[in-house]
Amino acid sequence: MVLASWRDYATGKPIENWKELDNAAPYSVERIELLRPISIQSKSKLHSLWLLVTQDLPLKAKVLYKAVEIIKARNVNVICIGELTAGSWLGLLCRWLFGCKIINYIHGEEITTRMNYLFYGKNRKFYLRKADAIVAVSQFTRNALIDIMEVNPIKIHVNENGVDTKRFFPGVKKDAILKRHKIEGKRILLTVGRLVQRKGIDKTLQALPEIIKKIPNIHYLIVGSGEFQPNLETIVKELALENFVTFAGRIAEEDLVKYYQSCDLFVMPNRELADHDTEGFGLVFLEANACKKAVIGGRAGGAVEAISHGKTGLLVDGNNPEEIASAIIELLTDETKRKEIEETGYQYALNANWESKAHRFYELCNNLLKETAQ
Repeated sequence: MVLASWRDYATGKPIENWKELDNAAPYSVERIELLRPISIQSKSKLHSLWLLVTQDLPLKAKVLYKAVEIIKARNVNVICIGELTAGSWLGLLCRWLFGCKIINYIHGEEITTRMNYLFYGKNRKFYLRKADAIVAVSQFTRNALIDIMEVNPIKIHVNENGVDTKRFFPGVKKDAILKRHKIEGKRILLTVGRLVQRKGIDKTLQALPEIIKKIPNIHYLIVGSGEFQPNLETIVKELALENFVTFAGRIAEEDLVKYYQSCDLFVMPNRELADHDTEGFGLVFLEANACKKAVIGGRAGGAVEAISHGKTGLLVDGNNPEEIASAIIELLTDETKRKEIEETGYQYALNANWESKAHRFYELCNNLLKETAQ
């Protein structure tokens, strides 16, 4: 079962349709307002201490109370923590109180990015050392756990992200989506994700003028929200791309597959930043593949494992707009090559489905419990 928040950390507002999502889920979901405090940048050590006393500790008490309630009612014996810095304390407490096994599920950015948080970032190695097992979503993340966090390799289990092939599947372009954004008759590039610098959306925008020369009816549709959006909007204005770019913002969950189905090519040329923030895997590439779309990603982080270059998509230098433009033009002008990649990518996504990944995770949980019994 899952314990989650019903309030959005980015906006502070209730998550849209969370009750409907929970009711439709094939597993039990419990919600509380927040699992961790909404981020506030501390101004000093004294301010950090104030936030700890007035916000962090009261919230942790609520989270612990709910977790204990669930553990007692459901006889929970394994706890999987999805947020290393903000959630590991709960696993440690529950192990002390009830003997639960702890698994940390690590994507990548939470260990590769430098962190200065007084009470969080410095504890990452401690939390990982105390975990009974660690799941890494890619070999890249596994290597980072070993090299950066000095984790014992024996504790690490690689389980790449899986894609829900019942939710993401091929389909024709959706007229409602095209009309909503006034992009009927356009060749559509699509990016889906949080609008942050490492995703490479800025470099894709810088590549657009060259792409427009070869494909005048191109249109770049960007789905998602994030702190980097003002920077992206500035680039659009500077390059006079207002007629070629649409920021769709946050969309309804049920519409996501329709956006994938409505594009001609998925692009997210991710890169590693100076602070080592990078993509741990890149599930969006698999989601696009599952909808029978060719993909373009950056030659950085775990994206090199999510994309088989030349087979399920193309890998590019995410810092190089010229290389990004060349890859996009190649796939949109070479129909035969794009169709071959779409078919191969689709088969790859089918083999990387949720069911197979869930089974591997379930086996890990069982093995941990067997070790305890022995």
